[in-house]
Amino acid sequence: MKIQTAALIGLGALGITFGQRLNACLPQGNFVVIADKARADRYRRTGVRANGALCDFVYADPAQGKPADLVIVATKSLALEEAMDQMEAFVGPDTVLLSLINGITSEEILETRWPGQALLCVALNTDATRVGQDVTFTAPGVLQIGERNGSASPRLAAVEELLQKAGIACEVYPDMVYRQWNKLMVNVGLNQVTAVYDVPYGGVYAPGEAHDVMLAAMREVVAVSQKTGVCLRQDAPERWLAATEHAFAPDAMPSMRQDTLAHRRTEKELFSGTICRLGRQHGVPTPVNDRLYAELCRIEDSWN
Repeated sequence: MKIQTAALIGLGALGITFGQRLNACLPQGNFVVIADKARADRYRRTGVRANGALCDFVYADPAQGKPADLVIVATKSLALEEAMDQMEAFVGPDTVLLSLINGITSEEILETRWPGQALLCVALNTDATRVGQDVTFTAPGVLQIGERNGSASPRLAAVEELLQKAGIACEVYPDMVYRQWNKLMVNVGLNQVTAVYDVPYGGVYAPGEAHDVMLAAMREVVAVSQKTGVCLRQDAPERWLAATEHAFAPDAMPSMRQDTLAHRRTEKELFSGTICRLGRQHGVPTPVNDRLYAELCRIEDSWN
């Protein structure tokens, strides 16, 4: 199996960061961005840039789509249902789906419509920041991918080959459910605390209240994971902190803080919403995430 055609839906920070490299490595027209006419016209008018370089994307209308070998979903979770409608014509019976959406639920949602067609994926180690349709980043990111059952399938190898050809760091793992939970732990602490405390990366790595709350929120994810059978390591928050202390520019920021600064609805339901719900289900107290969820609701309500 070989991936010869690919489509992307969602030109946010991750969509542009990874999409520009895929676009450059495939023949002209073999990589398209799914966008209706109004959205495509806006992209053409304003331009889409990655680190100042114009991305010469080909835009494909949802009504005129045809099945691609690979469809990458890079929307926000709040837009997933709409995205599924718009990508319908691009998904054939053999199309591989790859979701860059945060959390642990997007693949399950995609598979309600296209059973068995999604690989598991985690996007890591990018500090991409989007302003309008301009994205800047110093850390280009890594995609971790794998089959839910841990197998080494031909389609997994084909996606890995394409990503490597595009210059996208790719890591294949048999334990992707664990790795998705580990990324959820990071997002629950890092994303939410930078948004609630209104600080960039540097504000949570430095000693202080934001730093302590971030680690406390992560520890609640670890506690919930023990009850679900995923069983994150007890020291997972501290190990992540030590491994990433110098990974991000101190004045850069994760996606949720970018959302609150732009007055966009956040992905709180994917983060504290998921952990609080599972905590109640399994009898695990989650007071830190309860507070972060309430604070994010308050912040969003203040925009009305």
